[in-house]
Amino acid sequence: MSRTGLTGNRKKNRRRRICIAAALLLISVLLLSIYIRRDGFGLLSRGRSEIDEVVLTEVYDGDTIRVRFRDGREETVRLLMIDAPESVHPDEERNTEEGRRAAAFLRELLPKGTKLYLEYEQGKNRKDIYGRTLAYVWLTDSTSVEPNNIKNNMVNAILLQRGHAVFHLYDNGNPINEKYRRVLEGIR
Repeated sequence: MSRTGLTGNRKKNRRRRICIAAALLLISVLLLSIYIRRDGFGLLSRGRSEIDEVVLTEVYDGDTIRVRFRDGREETVRLLMIDAPESVHPDEERNTEEGRRAAAFLRELLPKGTKLYLEYEQGKNRKDIYGRTLAYVWLTDSTSVEPNNIKNNMVNAILLQRGHAVFHLYDNGNPINEKYRRVLEGIR
């Protein structure tokens, strides 16, 4: 084989490797863009928290709801980092008009049958001392930590913005999500 033939084969092999590398790069960029689009801001997302898709079955009050999971079980959920005034306390004297308004607002925001997404704090303890599941409740499955996404899609934040709840840390022994804390604590 002539020297020119060897050089031509090398050029073809080099072009082939460049085309393969470019195709792999294009596929990687495409997959990354799909991930970012699905998660809102992908690279800025909250990490690997578990998300459960649920259906609302009842609003108890301004910070407590009942949901049904895909497997059919139902649980009571207490919204993290907020506290709404009482409206269904057994001691009627503790219930307030503000609490009734908070519950009414939450019922209007979340009609029965609404699909919701529960996000839990990192850690082993998902329940409070009353057996309620503690969670951030989302209207969409995009749980990006971008502040506008939190304010527009996290039910906990919406209640704060509308004045139906106050910021409140609920200590269940788990590490606190500091990104959510900064956004929620900043809502007045």
